[in-house]
Amino acid sequence: MKKTPMQVVQAFGAGMMSGTDSWKGFIADDITFTGPVDQVSGFEAFCKLNEGFMSMIRGNRMNRAVEAENFVITQIEVDVAMPSGKTITLDMNEWYEIKNGKIQSIKVYYDAEEFRKESA
Repeated sequence: MKKTPMQVVQAFGAGMMSGTDSWKGFIADDITFTGPVDQVSGFEAFCKLNEGFMSMIRGNRMNRAVEAENFVITQIEVDVAMPSGKTITLDMNEWYEIKNGKIQSIKVYYDAEEFRKESA
């Protein structure tokens, strides 16, 4: 049975939080990622970026998720452990584009100032 765009995004998120590589099965080979700190394209580059960021995640809360055609837009809060030892909370909006049951692109929006300040 074909998954809806929302089901793809939910399965991707559950896979990331499970600590397994199951989330990789929901990523298109030519995925593009655009965020305030990094931009990458391609499966390998995205996986490397995502694995680095996921190791810093200490928790997350989904506040909203909306599906419109082949897009899913989320508003989440993510607790991120910084190298300084401080944990910051990022209020993120994510735009997922789903094609053929895989995530084709992700655009992430958040105020990166505190993230950059703590990363320096």
